[in-house]
Amino acid sequence: MLKIAFLFLTISNVYHENHWRDFFAGYSDYYSVYLHAKESVSKNSFFKPYEITTKVPTAWANTMRAQIELLKTALADPDNEKFIFISESTIPLADFDTAYTHLMRNDLSIFYFRPNPHVNTNGDFSPQPKRNLAPIPANKQFKSTQWVVLNRKHAQLMVQDDSYLNIIANYPCDNEHYPATFLLNNNLFDEIDPHDVTYVEWRKPAPKHPYAFTNLQKNDELEALLKAQEHGYLFARKIAQECDLTALDPFLSYRTPKDSLIFEDIQDAFKKLMLN
Repeated sequence: MLKIAFLFLTISNVYHENHWRDFFAGYSDYYSVYLHAKESVSKNSFFKPYEITTKVPTAWANTMRAQIELLKTALADPDNEKFIFISESTIPLADFDTAYTHLMRNDLSIFYFRPNPHVNTNGDFSPQPKRNLAPIPANKQFKSTQWVVLNRKHAQLMVQDDSYLNIIANYPCDNEHYPATFLLNNNLFDEIDPHDVTYVEWRKPAPKHPYAFTNLQKNDELEALLKAQEHGYLFARKIAQECDLTALDPFLSYRTPKDSLIFEDIQDAFKKLMLN
């Protein structure tokens, strides 16, 4: 059975373990889990058995070598067909069936990309080096989210690469530049489905960091996640560890039994109210 490899990149524990436990329940033949923790995972954590032994030093803006290590470990299982990077603050917005169907509907990698917006600028990280990825030509530099989905072919190519990684790892946010730049410089445009499956909230004025969800009792936070769900996002991130997800749980089918038509009617009505 072809599987999705969930590649968790964390500082230590995953924030909302119970949601992931419920998401994975009953689908053991369809997924693999691997976790690279900068520190370590608690012994009683659901994710402890999945922690990989090889650790690569990481910094806030540079994690790509650790992500490559996750890919190397996951590629050892020939049944792993798609590889998705997940942060400690991410939760599933869809049930496993929906996520599996979407991610496996074709053999493409999945992530939105664009030309590198930091070429010939000081970037957002002064006084760190500019994010111009020299000596890669400016018209061959690209940027994407860190949380990409890769197919097996692209994952294999990336773990075999030295040249592009050795260049891009010298710049801030290598994790946002390496996947797209490497694959597109290998003429693989047509093998990427250009959309993101993990929702990130950016609020105005433009910040350096994504918005962190801390209180879903605030209608705007709950509404933002419900809209992301409506728009087809499978996951959402920057859900703070202290964030109580009780208000969201009725809209997560893997958390709420759906054996009552009355309950479904109430759920639909409340969702429409929130989104209007």
